[in-house]
Amino acid sequence: METMLLQIRHRGSAPSVDDVRRLFNLKTNEIDTSFGVVATDPSEELYTVLIDANAAKQVESVLKTRPHDPAEGLFSNPRIEAFGPPEK
Repeated sequence: METMLLQIRHRGSAPSVDDVRRLFNLKTNEIDTSFGVVATDPSEELYTVLIDANAAKQVESVLKTRPHDPAEGLFSNPRIEAFGPPEK
């Protein structure tokens, strides 16, 4: 599954995976429950979840209905791996 990071601002207590799923009308299989909700910056009420890249259009449409917040949005989740064999 190709994934993307979704960062949101959530007022009050930290949201659960189900809270985020409901906020963005995501199906259970479109959000990574094992990744969970990561507190990106709890003092700023910013949280991140991992979603299926196929759900990006759905998320973008919901983001358009929310007050504009430059901290909210979708971000790539590139695979991180070595560029070659370790140097000797």
